[in-house]
Parts: sequence; C-alpha cells; structure tokens
Amino acid sequence: MSREHYNTWTRIRAVLTSPTVYELGRVLEPEHLVGRRPENPAYVVLAYGVMARILRSGIRVELDLAEGHTWAAARNLMIRTIAERGLDLPPPGARPPKWDHWRFLRNHHLATEDGLGLLGREFPPIAVAAARRIGLLDPHGPGSLTHPDQTRVTYGDGTLVRPLYRPPAAVTVENDDGTTSIAYPDPRTGQLLAAPPHRFDPDLQAHHGRAGPVLTHGYVCWHARGPHPYERIDLAAGHIPAPGAEAATAVELLRDVHRAAGTGIQLVVYDGALRGTHIETIMRNYGYAVLAKQHADAAGDDREGLSLVKTPNGHRARSIPLGTIAHDLPNRTCRHHIAAAAGQVVEIDLDDSGDPVVVSTLSRSHVKRQRRRDGHYHFNVGYQLACPYETVTVWLSPHPDKNAAPGDHRRPEQLRILPTGDPDALRLAGIRSDAESFHSNYKRTLIVNRAMSKGWQRGLIDLYCFTVLNNALAEHRHAEQTQPNTRRLSALGPTGLTSTNRLA
Repeated sequence: MSREHYNTWTRIRAVLTSPTVYELGRVLEPEHLVGRRPENPAYVVLAYGVMARILRSGIRVELDLAEGHTWAAARNLMIRTIAERGLDLPPPGARPPKWDHWRFLRNHHLATEDGLGLLGREFPPIAVAAARRIGLLDPHGPGSLTHPDQTRVTYGDGTLVRPLYRPPAAVTVENDDGTTSIAYPDPRTGQLLAAPPHRFDPDLQAHHGRAGPVLTHGYVCWHARGPHPYERIDLAAGHIPAPGAEAATAVELLRDVHRAAGTGIQLVVYDGALRGTHIETIMRNYGYAVLAKQHADAAGDDREGLSLVKTPNGHRARSIPLGTIAHDLPNRTCRHHIAAAAGQVVEIDLDDSGDPVVVSTLSRSHVKRQRRRDGHYHFNVGYQLACPYETVTVWLSPHPDKNAAPGDHRRPEQLRILPTGDPDALRLAGIRSDAESFHSNYKRTLIVNRAMSKGWQRGLIDLYCFTVLNNALAEHRHAEQTQPNTRRLSALGPTGLTSTNRLA
C-alpha cells in the first residue's frame, strides 16, 4: 500500500522516472539545424520545468541540481529509466540544466504558436496512454452508458490565475477628433503616458469570477481519476481566449481528448457552464453523456418559448412538452402528458386553477447510442412511466427535435441523460470537486497564487508542467503497487546515490 503523501524527493523521483516525461520530451525535441546541440535533451529540460512546480521556483531547482550528489542521483535515475524502458533517447548531459536552458525552451519553442499546437496534439494521447496503464479510460472496462463507471468518466473545470504583475492604472482620454484612447498615468507625476511605465501583462482580459470582474487569465483542464490517492491523470489543458468562452473552450479541448480516448469515456462531468448547445455538441460529436449542473429556474415570465410548470416543492420550473403517451386498457385508452423540466422527464396535469403541475417523475432505465452514417452519435433513453394500471416504457431522445429551428437547443438543456437527481448522477457528481482541488493545488505551486510567468502562453506552459507532475505521481504510485523494489528505492535520498555505479 502506498503512502498517503509523498515527500519532495519521492516527487522528484516520480518525475525523473515518469514515462510521460520521456514520451513528451521526445516529441517536443526542437530541431537543431545549425550550431552546437544543447548538452541536455528536451526531456531533461522538461523535467526541470516540472520540478519547478514542486519547489515553486525555477532558480531553486538550478541551485539544488548544482549540488554534485543531487545531479548524480538525478542523472542515474534518468539513465536507468531509459535503459529499463528501452527508449531510443540520448543520455542526460554531464552538467545539470539551468534556469536559462528551461527559459529558452519555454519562451522560444513551447510558448510559441507551433509549440502550443504541438502540445495540444501530442499531450492528450500520451496522457490517455498513462491513464490506461493505471486502469482508467479502458474501452473494455467496467460500466455502461446506462450506469457509467468512475474509471471511465472525464471531468473538467475552468479557473482564473492572477497575473504576475498588477494591471496598470488606465484612463480613457477623449481626443480632439472625437475618438477615445487609453492612457496610463505616471504613478509619481500623474502625467498621462501612451504606455504603462512599469512591466505589465499585455494579454490580460476582464474575466468575471466569484469576486467580480478581474483582469486575469483563464484556463481549462480535463481529468480522469481512480478511487485512490494519486490516481488522477490530467488529460488536456487550454487557455480561455476571451471572457465568457469557458464552455466553448472546454468543448473544443474535449475534442482532443476524444480523439485519443474514444469509447474509453462514458460520461463527461462539468459545472453549469455547459448549456444545451454545448451538451448537444458533446453528445452528437463525441458520443458522451453529460452530467452538468441544472440551472435553477426562477418563477416569472416565459422565456425562450419555454412554459412554466409547478413542481411538487411548490417552485416553478421551465419545461418543454414532449407529447402524449397513450396505451390501451381493456375498456379505454389511457393518456399521459409528459414534459422535460429541470433535466427530468415528468408527467404533468392541470391543478384546480388550471395551471400545469408535475404529478410524477419518470424513472430512467436504459441508454442506447448509435453512430449514424455521417459519423454523428444519436442517443435514446428509456423511461418508465408508472401508470396505476400498468408500467409503460417510453423512449425519448435528448437531441433537438427534427423540426426544431437551427440553434434551438432547448431540448438538450431541459432533457438530460443524467439529471442531477438521478442515482448515478448522485454517485458520480462529486468527482467534479476534484477539478477544483487540482486548480487549488496548482495555485499553491505559485508565489502568493500569482502566475510565475508573463503572458498566457508561458502561463499555460507552467500549467502543463503541473499536469505532467500529477501524471508522474499517478504513474509512480502504480509502479509502487506493481514493482516490489520501487518503494524501497523511493526512500533513498540524493545523498544515498552519490556513486555513479549505485544504480547500474
């Protein structure tokens, strides 16, 4: 059984022996056409950036690796890992990497348009492979579309990371020609300047968080996790390009995860940022059911063509009609009017005042999924209508009706495959809080919760390094359980590995 918490050296060892670090470093190796090649390959410099998330400082990593016995221990671990896994990679250099080496790789290769595009393409397949090595996202694993298993759930969330530098004070100035421009007052003289007098982040945008609008950067991540500690695998990370675009960014980022995971995912869990249009895109393009918070509907005028129905608790909820279910009895035909309200399928009737009211909720049974010729997926969900005379099975589709106008996503918004009150939803919804835990732990690796780098591109690279760290810890825990000598070697600190032959 592994320990509940890993110390600093165990975390560093996990990074230096992680298959993810070597696979990602191999595909991120810059092309060297002229000049002298770097002393250390890209996987070594990438490990440097990941260790900066452990020690919360890139300079501290340089100082620690400058100690001869520390670099000898780290170098031996990498050489041994390359040999044991049969990797076709050059060995680490005789001298340790430095802050300047990581900064050059980050700024001139990774944080560029080509570098970020390469990361976006290559990281999800590597992460999904790591997840499957520890028993997650297995296409032949447990669970089903009707009752998803936690090991085949992907969940995500967005977060805001404050900039390294405070946003400069700015004022709007009206020009002589009637136009307006932005000027920056000098903090000492008050003189209006065309550019801020101090360093600032030019990429900041006014995102709206819990504390109100703030100039900052937003990011989205997707994850998968097992039931035990150190079993979270981070699948993808992305930058929110504009305020209010979190949901669209999450759906687009999920596409890269889908390409790698395929049917290994049964369910997507997110917060209320995903609305009907996003849920329909995920169901139709990726073939995944979606569990997202259903927005509370306050009483008031009908909006977006939705009618209001009274729920058993006395509140009113927006609903869409689903038709009339008729079934024959020996002496008559029994009819039931059903609708979708608050994510569930309900039977409605009229009360004494003539207002529509929910009289019962249909229970969900089976979920079916088909893939059509155009490559899109189509879901059908069975519901049990408990008529006093007999139980009737009703099959409904959560997709927009074929006669719906383009862009009409009221049906996927109100009719959820897994509504929040479903037993399976109650069992799986709690996993989303782990996404908030991920972002909280990431910010703890920063200085006073502020970004360690200038600009959203470099900030995204720092976030990628934290995802690699998490995946390395999950791989290390799995190795502890499957390889008897892993835990014993983890207890050895750098001073116990001074001999270059100790791990040979």
